[in-house]
Amino acid sequence: HYCKRSMNLSTFIYLVLILSIPYFWYIRYSTNPKKGFSMLFIGVISVILFINFNLFVLAGCAVLGSVLLHNNNNLNHLSFFTSFIVLITSAFNTGLENLIWTILPITLVSSIFSLMMIGHWFLVDPTITRIGMKNIARSSIFIAVVLCLLLLMGFASEELSIFYRNIILGLYISSGILSLGSLKSLNEKSYTGVMAATGLSYLSLLVSLGGTGTLILLP
Repeated sequence: HYCKRSMNLSTFIYLVLILSIPYFWYIRYSTNPKKGFSMLFIGVISVILFINFNLFVLAGCAVLGSVLLHNNNNLNHLSFFTSFIVLITSAFNTGLENLIWTILPITLVSSIFSLMMIGHWFLVDPTITRIGMKNIARSSIFIAVVLCLLLLMGFASEELSIFYRNIILGLYISSGILSLGSLKSLNEKSYTGVMAATGLSYLSLLVSLGGTGTLILLP
């Protein structure tokens, strides 16, 4: 068991966006979408400036934005790594004592959100490869399974009732099944396969938000 402490909604969103950075890096590395996708994703992640504005967050966002200015792969990898470390460190500095225990549930939301983002971009540019989307879907399934196992083994706040634990468990199972549906849809060679995968990722995002939100935000 872990002892649950408060996390407000803004901190939750802040962490979801920061933990999307590794997936953003992987998408660029595996899929190589056009620059417009990077501009869009960086713009979405930069919303954290409105949640927790300070010099560290500003520097982290600036370093992340620098990937738009050059094509050197080594510099890009360094920019992603540096930005992530700076921003995740700023999250630890918020004083959230149970942050380490919330990383995995929030990472599930971040992975499905990233899958949804690249799925939408595929509809704009269907020439990009699907391998990155498939692997992100696989990671979402894996994380959902791990979370279900942890809940069954007692990974939950002592304040969380059995009723809510079972609801969360059901939502994570649903999220894993929907992510599996996305993966299977991506195996279809037609354009409609990605459309179906994107739609399923929407549903998976909603149920993962429900499960993680209940686990972390419920008093």
